[in-house]
Amino acid sequence: MQMEIRNLRMALNSLELEFAAVAAEYEATDDWEKDGHVSLVSWLRHECHMTAHAAAGSRAVGQNQADLTKSIEAMNKGEIGFAHLALMATTANEVKASPTAEPFKEDDLLTLAKNHMVNRFRKDCAHVRHAVDERAFLAEQLQDASHRWLELLPYEGGALSIRGFFDAVSGATVRSALEPLARRNGTGDARELEKRMADALVEIAEHSLDKGLVPQHGGQRPHVQVTVPIETLQRKPGAPAAEMDFAGPVAAVSAQRLACDASISRVVLDSKSEVFEIGRSRRLPSAAMRRALLARDKGCVWPRCDRAATWTAAHHVVHWANGGATDLSNLVLLCRRHHWMVHEGGWELTRSKNGEIAALPPIIRYLPSWARAPSDIVAV
Repeated sequence: MQMEIRNLRMALNSLELEFAAVAAEYEATDDWEKDGHVSLVSWLRHECHMTAHAAAGSRAVGQNQADLTKSIEAMNKGEIGFAHLALMATTANEVKASPTAEPFKEDDLLTLAKNHMVNRFRKDCAHVRHAVDERAFLAEQLQDASHRWLELLPYEGGALSIRGFFDAVSGATVRSALEPLARRNGTGDARELEKRMADALVEIAEHSLDKGLVPQHGGQRPHVQVTVPIETLQRKPGAPAAEMDFAGPVAAVSAQRLACDASISRVVLDSKSEVFEIGRSRRLPSAAMRRALLARDKGCVWPRCDRAATWTAAHHVVHWANGGATDLSNLVLLCRRHHWMVHEGGWELTRSKNGEIAALPPIIRYLPSWARAPSDIVAV
């Protein structure tokens, strides 16, 4: 079967080459223009249902067959694929378009194509383009940079969809920031990569706001503002939801998590729901207590979580709104993911008489102690 698959791939490569040759002949006519298209690539995209990238590759191969005879022979022998050939042809066009470049050298690229996979060979071709015309190469990157965009699409209920485009340098910067935070962390981290990347983006945003890394606006540090009655923080029956800027109503457990380690400002309303008093802002816990927490926990206390202490929040084991003390005996450091799991996710942290902390999963926590197996409890 392996031989059959290889032979089919070689046959497809041959058909791709024939397609490129016929497409080049068709480009020499003006029929595609009569059909209302601005280029052969446009015609191929619409009439042959191809991507712009694939259409441009076929066009380039058709234009440069005479300069790629050795590479075509190598493809027919199965030494390289049509994707290699398309990259070589595109590079040949770039070289020919440069007024300062030397003639295109097929042999040098063919040697690289025979030894490198397509992704690596794409980089080889980029190095050639840069070497023959640095200004043209820079112009290509500047064009990509000018097309950067990011769109935030709010949904009903406060959810948000994000889409955009980044040039190579900006994209690499974003990935370099997100990927270390998107690795699996802690026990039972079964999140798919897409979810871990989304969580990493939120974690970076929260960290930047918490540490004051975002420039001030109107003389004030940007911050997440949540308006919540004390009854909601205490999760009393019948209490309304909390209100969060840009999100609208949010659940009480989310408000509890955000209020665990935050600046709290008291606003008293009169009987007409008008502001009667605004109290001074205070932060929970204090700076000194936070330093003590950092020294004791050294990072997120969840099992096998490697988040550093600077990327954690102080979690009240018994929430301060329910009478929990803001002292070291009732505080632990949790990263954003595990802090979310304790509040919105339904997990519970418990502390034994000897000071050890354990995490109870959402289902197990509601079972009586005699029904819990030791394996159900995750020791911290």
